[in-house]
Formats: sequence, structure tokens, C-alpha cells
Amino acid sequence: MSMKLIALPHRVCGLTCMINGVEDLYEQKTGVRLPERLLFYLSGMAGFVYIRNRNAPTPRMVFWGMQVAKYQYAALADVVGFTWQMVENRSFPFTLARAKEAVDHGIPPLLGALDMYHLPYYEKFYHNFHIPIHHVLMAGYDDDRQAVLVLDCDRPDVQTIPYTDLAPAWDVTIPGMGKKNTFYTFTFDDQVADVETITRKGLAKQAAAMLDAPVSMLGLKGMRKLARELPAWPEELSAEQLDISLRHLTEFTGFPPVLPPRLIGFGAPDNHAGGRDVFADLLRRLADMYGTPAWAEAAALFERSGEKLVALTDTVVDYLLKQTDTLNPAASRLAEIADLEETAWAHLAEIVV
Repeated sequence: MSMKLIALPHRVCGLTCMINGVEDLYEQKTGVRLPERLLFYLSGMAGFVYIRNRNAPTPRMVFWGMQVAKYQYAALADVVGFTWQMVENRSFPFTLARAKEAVDHGIPPLLGALDMYHLPYYEKFYHNFHIPIHHVLMAGYDDDRQAVLVLDCDRPDVQTIPYTDLAPAWDVTIPGMGKKNTFYTFTFDDQVADVETITRKGLAKQAAAMLDAPVSMLGLKGMRKLARELPAWPEELSAEQLDISLRHLTEFTGFPPVLPPRLIGFGAPDNHAGGRDVFADLLRRLADMYGTPAWAEAAALFERSGEKLVALTDTVVDYLLKQTDTLNPAASRLAEIADLEETAWAHLAEIVV
């Protein structure tokens, strides 16, 4: 078949590309639209990860949410009621053929990571800026036009990616995060969870993961570990390693991840609350929907945490610009953030599932 397009519901919701397609598939299965950004945060995007690897290009990496798609889907699978499969690191012709086969069977694959440098409908980025973190839901293909047809979290209509652009866009390998030519498929259970069950089970699961992470690099354990270790980074790392690691820290407090304007010299987005402000807004909406005042209390704590993340980012930028010679104030902010979020997650851990 030279052309195939699966009719799908689609919600535009920026910055949720790894989850947006799963939400569309849930709506296709149930006819119910999930609350905006619900799966985004239940997948770990209100979390914390601290990675130390002296031999990596960035030897200290800090993320204020889960950034690896396969771990996000693993977190959601039992909460929502689906299984998922992954194809990765094969040749472009093989992977494209497999993705098209999935479409032929009525299963839209989620493609990514893709480099937005090669996505023609992003005029600002196309052949201008490399952003190798994007994901799209492949709703179809058109061999006559030599293109895939996709749904993108930032666009209301079906978009076209020529195979000649898809090949380099899909050639993305990021150590620890993903390999080239990766796509995911999802099979929903006969009976999937309803929205309230997803909400309660997902928040309780996320709270447990943050309060009692299995390893010291994750959750509140990781946050407190970073607070202890951050002041020693200047002694542990070379000047170049320190600069790269601190810039990474400030970039990933951003929503979306981007270096603060003071470091790049122009008006980039400057919301460096680690997405905590957006999470707080979601929790308030959920508290109203389900009559749970404790969720609103948690929201207020996450909002304060986000304010302290902004201050933390400013403090690290001061250090990078040599306006201060110590990271101790940043470490103190981290400890305060950990205290606030421990109380917030404790509120959410009390959810009755």
C-alpha cells in the first residue's frame, strides 16, 4: 500500500512530546481526554536524577525530571494499562519498514528521539539549530510523496516529514538516553484504567519513588546527595568540566531545558522553576476535580520549591559569571528544596488508591 493514514484524536500541548502520543492513543482507546500534562508528570517529569560520570562529556548531570522515554513508558504501563515494545539501533531502511508495518496493522508507532534540525515544519530550527530530543506519533505514510505523516505535540494538524529528512533526524544516539532509529509501539489492555484511577495510582507511585528511591542518584536521596557534593565540584573537576556541568545544571532547571538568558546573551525562555510551577497547577486542578485538599497543599509546596529553583539557578549563574566564588549558597537552596519536596511528596503518598 503506497499510502496509509490512521484517524486519531490529537491534543496540542507543548513540551510533552514523549507523552503526547500516548495520551492521543488513550483517547483513541477510551474516547476520554486525559487532563493536560497528567501523564507527563506521572511518567516522572516531577522527579530528580543526579548522574556522576567523570569520563562523560558532561561529568555531572542533573535533571529535574525523567528524561529517558523508555523509563517514562515503564512508569506508566501498569498505571494506565498497556504494554510497550521498542525497536532501536537498526538501519534506517529496516526501521522505517517496521514502522510502516505497524501502521498497516493499525498501530501508530512513536518515533524518537528526532533532531528538530531536520524537521521541515519547524521553520525556526530547520537547518539552523540541533535539538535532538523530539518525539512524534507516526499516524501514517505516503510512499508517493516519500514521507511519513505524523502528529506533533506542538501542531494541531498532521505534519509531513520526507524520508530524506527523517533519515538524518532519526540518526540520534545520546549515551544513557537513546539510540538511533528508535520507535515504540503500545498495546492497550482490554480494560484500561479510568482517569481517577490513573491519577491516584500514578501520584502514589511517583511519591513512593521520590521518597524511597532504590539508588542514591534518584529522588530525594539524589537531591540531598547533590546538596552535599555541589560545593566540592570545583576541586573534583577541571575548569572545563566544571563549566560544562554547571551549565548543564542551569539548563535543565529550565522548562523547556535552555540556558538562562544571562549565559547566552539573548532573550531565550526564562522559566527555571524545574517545571514545579506547572506541576503545582496540575495538582490544584486535580484537587478540585477529586476533592482532595492535601493535593492543593502539595501544590503550594511545589510552587515554593519552584521559586527556590529559580533562585538556585541565579546563584549558579552568578558563580559561572564570577560574581561569587562559592557554590555553598546553591547547596543550601538545594537542601531547602529537598525539605519542601519531601513534605509535598508525603502528602501525595497518603493517596487512597
